[in-house]
Amino acid sequence: MYIKDNLYNLKLYSFLLLIGVIFFSCSKKDYEATIPSYISIPSIALTTDYATEGSTSANITDAWVYVNDDLVGIYELPASFPILKEGNVSVKVYAGIKDNGISASRARYLMYDPHVEKIDLIVGDTAEIIANVQYSEDVKFAWLEDFEGASTSFLYHANSDTIFNKQSSTLKEGLFSGQVFLEDEMDFFEATSLPYNSIPIGGSLYLEMDFKINENIVVGVYLDGEQFAHITLNANTEWKKTYLNLKEIIKAKTNSSEVKIFIGLKEEGTTVFSTSQPEIYLDNIKLVHF
Repeated sequence: MYIKDNLYNLKLYSFLLLIGVIFFSCSKKDYEATIPSYISIPSIALTTDYATEGSTSANITDAWVYVNDDLVGIYELPASFPILKEGNVSVKVYAGIKDNGISASRARYLMYDPHVEKIDLIVGDTAEIIANVQYSEDVKFAWLEDFEGASTSFLYHANSDTIFNKQSSTLKEGLFSGQVFLEDEMDFFEATSLPYNSIPIGGSLYLEMDFKINENIVVGVYLDGEQFAHITLNANTEWKKTYLNLKEIIKAKTNSSEVKIFIGLKEEGTTVFSTSQPEIYLDNIKLVHF
């Protein structure tokens, strides 16, 4: 029994000795938390050539951040975040949007080039980036409508009760926006773009626009005359910017030779207007693709 107890104690002491050696052999550095550097991005602004690219109106909600070409994170703006790097680094900040206006569908907006900047990261300090993006030089603008010209670029359904009118009382920016007003006996409005014959099927295609509406409206496409609804935009009391991703909807007819965008609303059957006089205000419409 005495020998057995001694063997047990010897094993225990050996185990404790091994743990002690491992613990004390670790350097102080191994137990200290690494102190990060920080990056702050308050917002991302858009710069345009107004004559060829239209308004600078944007709704950039997220920053996709790359440091030395490695993705370090996707951050909702305004953003401030730690990074375990120091010294001179190259930062690329890509604009992120809510695809089709859906909060759960975040996307990097490839129509904009990234903001690129070299910064010096100092441990414990914050480097602020004032990010500014521009449209890629490869982006094509099929349609630009800001209601500032002498006329507008819409066609109308044969049964549409009214048309877009330029007005200056309810503005997003500039001197004019487009207004649709349905009076008491009116129950249908539909406007379309001009027909486009060079939209690439399967490529990136977005409809950008600012809208303020007191009634839900439907946005979609005509493909060789056949109508396809894409999304319903809900009524809102303040101006909103949306990016509608039309890439998949135009695949509905892959051999289509003509594409038109439509915007409209209709009261029929169980679809009843929520207001007695629906109003639509639009501005800064852009149809963009590569």
